[in-house]
Amino acid sequence: MLPSLRRPAGASPVNPHHTPSGIEAVGSVPWGSHFCQLYDNAQDMADILAPYFRAGLERNELCHWVTSEQFGPEDAKSALRAIYPNLDAALSKGQITIMDRRDWYSRGGSFRPEEVIAGWLGHEERARSDGYSGYRLTGDTLWLEAHDWDAFTEYETMVTEAFRPRRMVALCTYCMGRCGAAEVLDVVKNHAFAVARRRGVWEVVESASTKQAKSELALLNATLASKIEAATSELRTLVRQKDDLLREVHHRVKNNLQIVSNLLAMKGRRADDGARRVLTETADRVFAISSVHEALYEQVDGRGLLVTDRLGVIAEALATSYGLEDRVSVIVRGDDVRVSLNAGVPLALLATELTSNALKHAFPEGRAGQVEIVVTALAAGRFSLTVADDGVGWAPAAAKRGSGLGIAMALAKQLDGELVIELRPEGGTQARLEAAVQ
Repeated sequence: MLPSLRRPAGASPVNPHHTPSGIEAVGSVPWGSHFCQLYDNAQDMADILAPYFRAGLERNELCHWVTSEQFGPEDAKSALRAIYPNLDAALSKGQITIMDRRDWYSRGGSFRPEEVIAGWLGHEERARSDGYSGYRLTGDTLWLEAHDWDAFTEYETMVTEAFRPRRMVALCTYCMGRCGAAEVLDVVKNHAFAVARRRGVWEVVESASTKQAKSELALLNATLASKIEAATSELRTLVRQKDDLLREVHHRVKNNLQIVSNLLAMKGRRADDGARRVLTETADRVFAISSVHEALYEQVDGRGLLVTDRLGVIAEALATSYGLEDRVSVIVRGDDVRVSLNAGVPLALLATELTSNALKHAFPEGRAGQVEIVVTALAAGRFSLTVADDGVGWAPAAAKRGSGLGIAMALAKQLDGELVIELRPEGGTQARLEAAVQ
């Protein structure tokens, strides 16, 4: 067996890519196609083969035209040059070879099918190695004698199998004057389809087996499409049910957390100062977590939590919790940064701690002012959260003794971020977190 008849490495049994045939009645054909033309005269050959090769040359394909006694190399060049003016340049650089059939089919004095096929495949390999987009060929059969017919039909079957996985197309030409009814049936059977002139119009003729195969393939495709649509619909239903279930879970978690937050606030109002402070801070933290679950419950686009939206809700609640809404404004602004639930909870808690520290320490003795919370999108998928006040400023070193700042540092670590707290030159304190968007 000739090694060159084997399928090239990486080639699939059916190549999905197509190439224009250049023949109006045919259109584009898949790579690996092996079809034929049934002709009556030399003009028929010119009408089909010249545009066939023009399409190949225009698409940077390597081309090989094996002519016949009825339509020789000079006839082929004349017909192709009439519709492709750059033919001489293509011939000169070797993009197209036009040769007599004796120099191809009978090089050793006789027709040897495997050697001929190996020659075709060798040209296809050259086309790939030289950077051509594919390989296009034709060969005429006018030279066949009656005693050669059976061997040649076997050769055509071998050609179909050998060419199918390759980036090549083949168009065989058969003279109707040399073919009887049985031979025409053989020709059509051994090719994907035939191109023949009927009442002056070129038409595509397919064998019954090809038509049946196409019909069965169309039915299989329709059945597969129906099954895919049913499976997709079922999947959509399952995803919708999952989303509904998750929303219900977030809704219930949010409600339960709000109940806990309200209970803590009620207890705080009846406790002494020390206990009230602890209960209020705990209630604020619970509310922050509740706010995240509320956002997830309300979310419909699946794009994650919009950080500025949640922080605005939390900031307003904190100002009310500390009774400062009349003299301290809390402003939230920034870029469209979205995070997941895993990042949303610790980020909301961190913003709660930093804002609470500012509200507790920056505005003593009725002092008015502003707390600004800014979310900034940074390069490389990162963002920053800045909480700054214009109050009296508070010493981070002293604040480390309290639990709030320790919690903030732990939350920043959970976010794989870095938290820096410092006094502002113009007065007040600034805390800045930088982390990756999760």
